[in-house]
Amino acid sequence: MKQLVINANVFDGTHEALLEGATIIIEDELVKEITQAPVDATGYDRVIDAAGKTVIPGLTDNHFHCFETAPLAVLDQMRLDEFFIRMAKFAEEALMRGFTTVRDAGGATAGLKTCIDNGFAKGPRIFPSNGMISQTCGHGDARIFRSQKVDGTPLMQTGTFVIADGVPEVLKAAREQLFLGASQVKLMIGGGLASYYDPIWTIQYTLEEMKAAVEAASDYGTYVMAHVYTSEAMQRAAKAGIMSFEHATLLDDETARIVRDKGIWLCPCPQFGAGVPNGTRTFYPYGVSSKGKPNPQMMIDGIYHQAELIEKYDLNFVFGCDYFRHDLAAEEPRTRQIIDFKRYKELFGSFKGIKAATGNAYELSKLTTYQNPYPQGKIGVLEAGSFADLCIVEGNPVADLDILADPDAMKLVMKGGTVYRNEL
Repeated sequence: MKQLVINANVFDGTHEALLEGATIIIEDELVKEITQAPVDATGYDRVIDAAGKTVIPGLTDNHFHCFETAPLAVLDQMRLDEFFIRMAKFAEEALMRGFTTVRDAGGATAGLKTCIDNGFAKGPRIFPSNGMISQTCGHGDARIFRSQKVDGTPLMQTGTFVIADGVPEVLKAAREQLFLGASQVKLMIGGGLASYYDPIWTIQYTLEEMKAAVEAASDYGTYVMAHVYTSEAMQRAAKAGIMSFEHATLLDDETARIVRDKGIWLCPCPQFGAGVPNGTRTFYPYGVSSKGKPNPQMMIDGIYHQAELIEKYDLNFVFGCDYFRHDLAAEEPRTRQIIDFKRYKELFGSFKGIKAATGNAYELSKLTTYQNPYPQGKIGVLEAGSFADLCIVEGNPVADLDILADPDAMKLVMKGGTVYRNEL
């Protein structure tokens, strides 16, 4: 199928200046050319008139959990069929908001990805991590009560979390996720907030265990991404060769220099203070005790300090949300993906904020090498050879990222040449 998008002001995902009055030539699922020269529309199957609106690459959420449709305690009460149906709906909603790609930060996504790729379900391209690998009593040990056994909890049975202790078990767990099609491996290396028994200050996994996961991933041409908040855990992870730090909220100067020197990527997920009340009940979701957890203000302050260090050391970073739909403020009925555009503008500015969800995502995807599940095209950019993944937006989000926080500004969503949303 041959298509044209005409009268477009194009953001290519990399450069701040828009290419005005451009035409995008699409053949099947790929962009063939973007030009300002006249193009004869004869022989094209569809012509889409952008009417001077901004065309941006399809967005990428680089820290996405399809399974987080409810609190852990609620998910643990679901049958597996309900669990997976809700995941499919969640993925479809993300696509309709303009997220044509997500980097799965852990979950039972193998089946969902296959159904999306085969056209049986609607959703974004998924760069899957599959099960999140955790030590016992780590951030991926999702037991809610001490009376539970790991294999007896419904949520653990989905494969969303994988418990592995010691080098041989970590190696096996990482290889199992690769067998399931992981494009990168997800490791839990520190405590968390939305968890019951792991204080945030804990360092999880020894250096040798971390190196085992890194070795398994690198032997298959890819990398490890790690859940981490504290600088102590980040420094151990850097020694192990982990290349993507998720959250990294309590980053300090020394660690920032290490991150810069090793070319490590950060995915800040700056949800703290983003319109979410800071009381204990909302900050620590649904029954999670604040014991052993930081006070909310520490995390909010950490987000701002982290942003300063990212700017100071020019660190690599991408857009990611890590959402909890159930944590959203009452006045915001949409998901955190929408709220976080405001956060990224506040912390990094509009251009760097949108680049984190587009061109930077493309650069990060290169770390997957031959484990990239979509090698036939580029994500996150609009240029010859990129996927025809694009959004047509009212206004210029490169100049004002708040525009993407307005769900009505998104007028068209195309993925792989197929239009999934059209309000032009």
